[in-house]
Amino acid sequence: MKYTEKQILEKTKKILQDLQGQFYNEESIKNARFSDKKELSRPEGKTAPVWTVSIDEPVFDAWEFLTISDETGEPLYYQNANMIIHEIKKDDKGNYY
Repeated sequence: MKYTEKQILEKTKKILQDLQGQFYNEESIKNARFSDKKELSRPEGKTAPVWTVSIDEPVFDAWEFLTISDETGEPLYYQNANMIIHEIKKDDKGNYY
């Protein structure tokens, strides 16, 4: 494990602030769990050490999940009941989109 839960939660705050903008609510972040061999949704069939962060989305009464690589500390994908956003990029200023 390269990252601690505290580091991943701090990273999650930055990612969600960038992705959600004015709708970001830090209290929606519930926990982060480490798995040393999780089967990924994207790319399908691959396993990797990752952190899965649970996010409570009260507006839609649903749970969302942010998967972050333990190898790089970068997000792999963001998942909710309707879709998997598999392309989270970072611009030159370090902002996620």
